[in-house]
Amino acid sequence: MVITKPGVQERILLHLRDFGDYSSKVEVPFALSQMGIANAVAIARSNVPRAIAGLKDQGLLVERQTHVTGVTRKRKAYFLTDSGMIVAEETWERLSSHPVRLIGQEGSTSSTTLAKAIESSPFSIRAVDIIRYMDDSGLVDLRPLNPELIERDLSKHVEKQLVTSLEDLPRLRSFYGRDTEVKTMVDLLDARSTTILVPGIAGIGKTALAGKLIETFTHKRNLLYHRVQDWEGSRAFLEACGEWLAAIGNDSLSDYLAATPVPVAQMSVDLIVDSLTDVPTIIIIDDLHKVADDILYAVIRGLTQRMDDLDETGLILFSRSYKSVVPLRDAEGKITTLVVPLDGLDRDACRNLLPSLEPVDEVTYQHIYGLSRGHPLVLNLINRGSIGTTFYETLEMYVEQEIFSKLSGAEKRLLGALAVFREPMPLEALSGHDLETDFLDDLVEKGLARQADSEMYDVHDLIREFLTRSHDSATNMQLHSKAVDWYRTRRERPEEQIEFLFHLSKAGDAGELGEALATTGTELVQAGHMELYSILDSVDKDSVDDSAWPVILELRANILSMQGNWSEAESYYNEAIEMLGSSKKEELIRARIKSSLADISVTIGKADEALALHKEALESFIKLNDPRGAARTYNNMGYIYRRQRNDKRALEVYANVEQLLESEDDPDLVESRIKLASAFLEMGENDRAKEHAFLAHDETNEGGSAVLQARARAVLGRYYAKTDDRELALHHYTGALDGLSEERDHHAEVEITLL
Repeated sequence: MVITKPGVQERILLHLRDFGDYSSKVEVPFALSQMGIANAVAIARSNVPRAIAGLKDQGLLVERQTHVTGVTRKRKAYFLTDSGMIVAEETWERLSSHPVRLIGQEGSTSSTTLAKAIESSPFSIRAVDIIRYMDDSGLVDLRPLNPELIERDLSKHVEKQLVTSLEDLPRLRSFYGRDTEVKTMVDLLDARSTTILVPGIAGIGKTALAGKLIETFTHKRNLLYHRVQDWEGSRAFLEACGEWLAAIGNDSLSDYLAATPVPVAQMSVDLIVDSLTDVPTIIIIDDLHKVADDILYAVIRGLTQRMDDLDETGLILFSRSYKSVVPLRDAEGKITTLVVPLDGLDRDACRNLLPSLEPVDEVTYQHIYGLSRGHPLVLNLINRGSIGTTFYETLEMYVEQEIFSKLSGAEKRLLGALAVFREPMPLEALSGHDLETDFLDDLVEKGLARQADSEMYDVHDLIREFLTRSHDSATNMQLHSKAVDWYRTRRERPEEQIEFLFHLSKAGDAGELGEALATTGTELVQAGHMELYSILDSVDKDSVDDSAWPVILELRANILSMQGNWSEAESYYNEAIEMLGSSKKEELIRARIKSSLADISVTIGKADEALALHKEALESFIKLNDPRGAARTYNNMGYIYRRQRNDKRALEVYANVEQLLESEDDPDLVESRIKLASAFLEMGENDRAKEHAFLAHDETNEGGSAVLQARARAVLGRYYAKTDDRELALHHYTGALDGLSEERDHHAEVEITLL
């Protein structure tokens, strides 16, 4: 569960509140300098002036040159005004009840507030310190902290603020063995920038090793841990990376992602490398096997090939798959990726995981070690259960006979209901199953379920796989149906919509699945959520209604087209067309697919083929009396004619758009009018461009789309720029930027800023 941290300005107010007595002093603490503020609130020093600008404008703080302790020359220092101190006190009163989950030095976790966390700390710590060390789930671990470390972080005079983003890295409770693997990897990472691939079977301890490496490099390097989820793809990793890089001080990747729904791998790699050239970092990607995302793999390969451009960067990949997703050697034969496979723990380390069986005789221990093959998760299950007296030939037989068969029916139902979800869930999600949730704590104690935090529970992937194999198809469908019911009213975020579609695809309701994919699925694909492909690819033709299958093929093709896989996309598009009948709905799908095929033809340089496809689509749109589809197609044809330098034909098709705009009273045609105005401007038809841009502006002026009005004003800005009326051009550009900022259309915002 993500808990939003207090904002930067709130943290600055809390920080300066502690130094209110120094406003009239000749010499002030380093904490009041720009670097001191940056250290305290965990931002780059270069971002401090921007962060405090709003506070200065409100009269809440003042800036003056003064002597700073430990610094030879005078520096800028910042002090709260009387009104600023009042606001700071009000801020503290409000934030003192901010929720915090605290891990004490003895290892216990408690839910508390910011004020009580300060009181319960065994050493002196301030509110901004608690917030600085807080992760995205609101968790603060006091165990690695001490007054000396806090003071060191606050007193850095060089801008080297280390930033850690650990997302959902599980807390490391214990770690035994792996001395050789840890030493090998640390030595490699200390020696040079490198990529390390760590393959290992489920439950072998890959995530625990990731946690150990994070612990080893904490306070030494900037750290990014990203766990790949089944419902995510490259964008989730790039967004996490972009936020992390922005915290380090470089917004370029975040800005790029905001401006494009489908990031290009090479561009993303270039931006990451430029941001990390001389920044000490460790990037860990866990569970890489869960997705087959070509863009994500291309980003990883690109980073591996650019390691020589980075001074101190480690890229560590944990995966169940032993298949190499990155090149092990470069073109010259030099090693670029080190493979460190994870096997079972050694005999001595295994004993640490079996405290409840001590003392254990050597024969029994040899049997346990041979059965578990040093597998940590299985050893934990044995420790919490029993070894029994029967010799089992395989690990699977042991788990089935000694663990699952001894669970009560209520426990099995509860575990199955939890295992069907792919992410940690609250108890409320299980309420629809009529289950005895009181057993959940017992399952956690036995190691079969996990408590992600105080309210969320899940199971390990290995346990989930055992359960999935043991359930018959009817049971699986019933469990997924309950999950569908849970997500049905919780689909505000794309991640929840994807989970809804995933469970629906497993629940056996062909009618609802087809309908949901046609609506929600289409919206997700249009928004660039290519991670939906795995769900679409898993749907069989027999599992949906006949009318839904062409839509599913179209959505698959749309994603493949966005990924640049033109030939496979064309194959799916053509297969869908062959299945379509003659109903109005099917005719519309056919026209839509023909337009998509035309877009591919334009991209691969087959302009004549694209025109032919657009003409076929146009016939369907006219037949269906669909003015929006027809206008959009005419505009696309005009674009192709302009690329062929056939302005005469382009003007002919644009005249058809004008006729449609004049004859149809459809407010949704305004987007086609804006595109028409832009095309006329590029062709030198300035008066016609101005006329349509003003009409679009007027049509969206009252109650219309702010984005479309901003685009209309952008065309007007270009018109006035071409006619050398710079004042009016700037007026419309500024208005366009304001509108796009409110609607968060970053792509268009960048375009207009460049203009």
